[in-house]
Amino acid sequence: MGDAGVSLRLVRRLSLTHFTSGDHFTSSDKDSFRLFCDQPELIKKLAGEDVLRELITNGVEVLPWESASQSLSKEIYPDVVIETFSCEPPQEYLTELKNIHTPLIINVEYLSAEPWTLEAHQLPSPPSQSDDLLRYFYYPGFTPTSGGLLQGKLQAIDDLEDHIPRSLEQVWRQLRPASDTKRICVFTYGGDKLLRLLDQLQASNLPLDVMFCDDPAIKTAQSWLGEPLTNPISRNHLQCIAMPFIPQDDFDWLLNHCDLNLVRGEDSFVRAQFAGKPFIWDIYPQDVDAHLKKLDAFLEIYLKDASLNAKKAFLGAMHWQEFSHWWPALHPMSQHAIIWRQELAKSQIHGDLAIRLRNFIQEKLKQG
Repeated sequence: MGDAGVSLRLVRRLSLTHFTSGDHFTSSDKDSFRLFCDQPELIKKLAGEDVLRELITNGVEVLPWESASQSLSKEIYPDVVIETFSCEPPQEYLTELKNIHTPLIINVEYLSAEPWTLEAHQLPSPPSQSDDLLRYFYYPGFTPTSGGLLQGKLQAIDDLEDHIPRSLEQVWRQLRPASDTKRICVFTYGGDKLLRLLDQLQASNLPLDVMFCDDPAIKTAQSWLGEPLTNPISRNHLQCIAMPFIPQDDFDWLLNHCDLNLVRGEDSFVRAQFAGKPFIWDIYPQDVDAHLKKLDAFLEIYLKDASLNAKKAFLGAMHWQEFSHWWPALHPMSQHAIIWRQELAKSQIHGDLAIRLRNFIQEKLKQG
């Protein structure tokens, strides 16, 4: 879902990023976009009705993966093909494309704070065989020399709750007053780490409303509770709530209105930072603990200017240490999260990932 979420957010940002009429990078007078996905219905659910209408207005089509090769003709073809996360289009599509037109191919890679990504950013990948197509690697990142981050609209930190999204109205009625209760959003891979955390949350006797998003987190919560989470369930002062599937914009709003966010994947990881709230990144495990290097590289830049209390607390939280060891420092963690959000926004002032990518595309197309 994270990959689908990033792809949707990328094509949406590209479609909203306008340039002068002479600077279009598609073969028509107006930019048009086709997003091919093996789960187009998931993309549509993530978008929601309002965003789907916006996408259509801005020339975006969401199409099934298998229809890619049928979408080509001598009149309709792409000048640019963007692959996300090293996912190559179907071979028939590439073969057909070579017969019609040689496009600029860019592989937008996974986000990482590791230094080597800056060295690989925008480099070409020479074809291994004579009939292969040239590709460029494009790495999102946190620095001005990287590919940037997908920003989009930023809500105010102190945004009032007057305009609760429709998809969240029922859940919001089930929550206790924010003045008396801390709110935690859980969008993780579930499993033993989450089970241990739930034990610790219950033992703390703190008034906490915990909202579980998506199947892995909800199933783990149900396993811990020993019963289906069809309605809110309380254990001591801990209230557990299973979240319905909500559109991407509403999920962003949810992150903005929680006191702590547990996130996974790339899309929610970035949105949690732009929410300006403390968060835990449930990073996807990789062979030989490669994910820990990725986590440490991020924490090195994230905590570079943090106070001692905030740094110690975030390190404990990100490595899933005992809840009682880091939760008392929630306030300095919150202060640091706001400062980091401001720094991120400042670093994107001359262009987020969509604008930097557009500029890179235009530069390469002009070079021929």
